[in-house]
Amino acid sequence: MPDHMFECEVKKQFLVGERRVWRWTSVPVTKVFDAAPQHVRCLYCHGAVRVHKQKVAHGPQDHVEHTSRTDSEGCPAGHYFLGKPRLSSEPVK
Repeated sequence: MPDHMFECEVKKQFLVGERRVWRWTSVPVTKVFDAAPQHVRCLYCHGAVRVHKQKVAHGPQDHVEHTSRTDSEGCPAGHYFLGKPRLSSEPVK
């Protein structure tokens, strides 16, 4: 698993002047568990990802995984990366 899958982007609300604005922020996966699935995306291809939590001490670390194999094939951080990077065909906005 690429080391990049230990970080992702989360959509957070910020106060800019007197307005509330939603922006994507890069965060470690360990801080994502309370975020709604539609507010989490891949750092590189902007595709939908599934958050996995470490369940046992000797098991895999907290990480994210693409929900779509085609996104994984086009993402440099994807498990099935084919060598040609591209953005997701259905990016999370």
